[in-house]
Amino acid sequence: MPFKPIGERHAIQEVVFIVGFAHNFTPDVLERVVAHHSLWKSDLPKLERMNVIQIAFGDAPPDQAPPPAGPVVFKSFKRDGSLDWQLQVRDNWLAVNCLSYSRWDAVSRQAKSLLEKVLGLVIDESNLLSQISLQYIDTFVWDGDVQEYDIDLLVNRGSGFYADGFRPASKSWHYHQGEFEFPDAEPTHRILKRIHLDATEDQAGPKVKIDTVLRTEFENSGLPTLESIRGLVDLTLDDLHVKNKTILATLINQNAQDKISLNKGA
Repeated sequence: MPFKPIGERHAIQEVVFIVGFAHNFTPDVLERVVAHHSLWKSDLPKLERMNVIQIAFGDAPPDQAPPPAGPVVFKSFKRDGSLDWQLQVRDNWLAVNCLSYSRWDAVSRQAKSLLEKVLGLVIDESNLLSQISLQYIDTFVWDGDVQEYDIDLLVNRGSGFYADGFRPASKSWHYHQGEFEFPDAEPTHRILKRIHLDATEDQAGPKVKIDTVLRTEFENSGLPTLESIRGLVDLTLDDLHVKNKTILATLINQNAQDKISLNKGA
């Protein structure tokens, strides 16, 4: 198969676990997170603080505007110096980035553990949970004769996802789509399904990146306890993982699915 996944058993370049809140974190909250770095320092030893510059327009900016709070980032690195894992606390969201994907059970356990430790430091009754997201970036590289490049060797034409007229003439192309799913008749939440396929060509050859974001947005998540919120995060991320596998099976053909053992516990 000329299109090869970047990994031996998967095509996952990066996966990102995100938890969002209704309002931006205050400087006090971010300082509290920094002060508890010891809770995850063995996993993410590098701490980075980012400066923020506030610019106000108009003659009299409102006095009640909160001061800007610089993002906090914790990192670990691979032996070659590239990023391995990362935890971000910025604006109104937390995010764990994993760039060394193995299997969902192992990776999600690590990411959820990091999120749980920080959730206990940022949750506030006045700042409710608003959304939970899971982002996958899958990459396939062309490994055949560039003159024979053919996206039909990767995409699932029978899925109904691609328009009949979508027949790119070059190795650089884009196919973007997004829509909301409403799981309940009287929804308390909705799920954004945003799918970006971007094909590029560089010195290493042609490649196709599939960037999928699944985001559950809650109308009202006024959960009473930290344990309830942790449970919701856990269940939602697992549900979005299953949905991502279904989406990927729609996007790529059977040969590509077999190459990454899709739906076989990956």
